[in-house]
Amino acid sequence: MTLLNRLLLIVFGAGLIPIVPAGVFLFYFQARAKQDISSLHRNVSQMGSLMMEREAQDLSRRFERMWDPDAAYVSQAGLEKALKRNPEFLYLAFTGPEGRELLSGGVPELKRYLGYLDLAGDPLFLKAAASGKAALGHLEMVYDMPVCRLVYPVGNGYYAFAAVNLRDLFEKLRAQRIGPTGGLLLSDSDGRALQLSGALEEFEAADVRRILARGHQFEIEGRKEKYIGAAAAVRGFDLFVIALEGRAEAFSGVNRLAWLMAFFMLAMATAFYFSALLFARRLGVPVGALMAGAARVSSGDFKTTVQESTEFAELSALLRAFNSMMREVDRYHGIQVEKVFEEKQKLELLVSLIHDAIILCDLRGELLYANASARELLGAESAAPGENETIRRKIAGLVAKRAASGSGVVELESGGEKKFYRASVQTLAAKTQSPAVFMVLRDITLERRMQQMKEEFFHSVAHDLRAPLLTMQGYIKLLEKEFKPEAKQAGYVRSVKDSSDRLFKLLENILDISRMEAGQLRPDLSKLGAAGFLEEAAGSFNALFEEKKINFTIETSGAGRAEFSADSSLLRRVVENLLSNAWKFTPEGGKVSASVKAEGGTLTFEVADSGPGIPADQLEAVFEKYKRLKSGAGENGFGLGLAIARKIVELHGGTIRSVAREGGGAVFVFTVRQA
Repeated sequence: MTLLNRLLLIVFGAGLIPIVPAGVFLFYFQARAKQDISSLHRNVSQMGSLMMEREAQDLSRRFERMWDPDAAYVSQAGLEKALKRNPEFLYLAFTGPEGRELLSGGVPELKRYLGYLDLAGDPLFLKAAASGKAALGHLEMVYDMPVCRLVYPVGNGYYAFAAVNLRDLFEKLRAQRIGPTGGLLLSDSDGRALQLSGALEEFEAADVRRILARGHQFEIEGRKEKYIGAAAAVRGFDLFVIALEGRAEAFSGVNRLAWLMAFFMLAMATAFYFSALLFARRLGVPVGALMAGAARVSSGDFKTTVQESTEFAELSALLRAFNSMMREVDRYHGIQVEKVFEEKQKLELLVSLIHDAIILCDLRGELLYANASARELLGAESAAPGENETIRRKIAGLVAKRAASGSGVVELESGGEKKFYRASVQTLAAKTQSPAVFMVLRDITLERRMQQMKEEFFHSVAHDLRAPLLTMQGYIKLLEKEFKPEAKQAGYVRSVKDSSDRLFKLLENILDISRMEAGQLRPDLSKLGAAGFLEEAAGSFNALFEEKKINFTIETSGAGRAEFSADSSLLRRVVENLLSNAWKFTPEGGKVSASVKAEGGTLTFEVADSGPGIPADQLEAVFEKYKRLKSGAGENGFGLGLAIARKIVELHGGTIRSVAREGGGAVFVFTVRQA
């Protein structure tokens, strides 16, 4: 989302804050107004119900005052007297207990309309007979007069039936109008209804019954429109007063006000939107210029400034500060570039004086940099960085040889002779540039030749000394027999014998290494049990460790019945060399352990001691020939034991290494494959 859009949303959202409570108020007002309209309908219907109730009670009291429970009043004279006193009685008749007419009188038109009375099955008659009270109902319009029927028990099994003109009541109820078209209906439970007021449509009996079934308040679909209203029962009589009004008419005022407020809020929102849009555009121009300036700075353009004059004082100050900062960065950048060039010249001079070959190339082998020694090594003194297939292949060959060399030493032809280089290769992963390969090659040809001369010298000396040393050892054995063990001379002879044994062992080690390096030593493989082999090889050291009071343990439970193929005498020599070193370097009262365990098709042998340990930077160097570490008692051995051990393990296809352990002590681990 762009900054302009964000600003527009923020300002527009702030403008909408007062509209939200207005919308909530509008919703509340509309709901409240609808409740008030429903309450009005309910009140009007209840008021009409009370007026009808009073009218019905008045008619009932008239009958009570007109007759006593005496059959003598059921006569023609009593009938005429009742009609004369009650002009709203349009028709009056007396019936017997079975409901058949005995006497009748009243308006002739109405008498003809009603005909001979037989109220045997009439609901009003049955209700009056059951309750012993007046029953009022059966509303209808007769000759444009609102008429209702009344049945009253006069006693001794006689009943009075009257058709009552309700014009006066209707005039009062007609005044109760609800809106322009709404009004009241007077109905009985059978759905016969009379329209008291309003311009309502004609409702059939089924529609009225459906209205009454809805309860006190309702909403109903008419033939012309939807209606809302309320119904109230006339207490004590089977009559109902219904207040009705068209739904659209009832809510027209509320809806008009709601639409007016909605239009007002929409107008406010529109005004806020365009105001926010104008403000965001005015604010977005300087901010966009600032962003464009920052993009130019990130691309290295420090010269192009941004327009500083804006409608906002704060932004103008910010733009001025940005231009000032850009000028300072430009000046600082120039200074730094000069320093970089100076340092580059110094570095190139320093690197050119280094005798080691230094090569920098990409991952494809394309030359990026080479000093004079490297160009001479590559056979192209004038080689320059860039695409050169010949140089690329030579560099790729150097990397491949270094990867194939386990010792890091590569052999190259240079000037018709073989030369040896110790190669170091590292990958440089810069954040701003593509990865590169950095290679350093140190010429160790002279060191190799001196080492070879030393090896040849030692081999010649060892070979030449072996014969006279064997002769000397024979004479020493003869001298041992000449002196008693407790004699002083016998001690001298033993010292000479020990020295000759050590010298003979040194000569044997030198000759063994020479044979191993020449490939003349082949292991005589046979199947061995791992647990039994270690117990036999390490068990011979129990006496030595007990004499020095060293706690020595052998653990073989991890190997189970695992077997492996090996030259027993050669591999035993490895275990003995490791235990011999542990015995020499572990102080009195220390701990030494030898263990073997099988895991994943491999047997792992381990010898650990609690001696002074091996420095972390010499864990690999201890396996070099003639490399000796100092113990607390000075230098011991000739530095050949671990070198011979590595050669023997490698002849068996395994590996050997030393491990640094926390708290001191040395740990040597070698592995061989299971059979």
